[in-house]
Amino acid sequence: MNGLERVVWLNLDSALIEAYGDRLYGAGMARFDHGLLVVAAPDSRDDHASWAPAVENVHGGPDSVFLAVRQSASGPVGVVCVEAPADFGQLELLYEGEIYLEKASLAIHDPNGQLSLQMPVDGKRNEIKIYGDHPDESAEVMVVLRSLPD
Repeated sequence: MNGLERVVWLNLDSALIEAYGDRLYGAGMARFDHGLLVVAAPDSRDDHASWAPAVENVHGGPDSVFLAVRQSASGPVGVVCVEAPADFGQLELLYEGEIYLEKASLAIHDPNGQLSLQMPVDGKRNEIKIYGDHPDESAEVMVVLRSLPD
């Protein structure tokens, strides 16, 4: 990791593991060619056909959320997924809702596969909050899940 990437996401290292322990679901950093981050059930059926990215930067469906993030030419994007509660620091809330994960598993990826995380989570029904460092094209994203009763 070069110095520029380190500035982008200062806590994407062992300190993150130390801070969240077994509440850390996963984390990664990549360049996103299309500036799109997908947070979804691995077998999501949401098509997001009604999403107008020029009008809104995030769009949620029953089992997925699409989020506009920084494009690759501008640098990498760091993504962290944790179980609530979480310290989101200076990041602002970009999305809040509910997501249903049929197999209690969450996938975080981009359409080109530059980042591809798939992790088991505590429950099928979850409150989801997504925080970012910029409302239009975040370079730092935190996904926070809280399991809800089925």
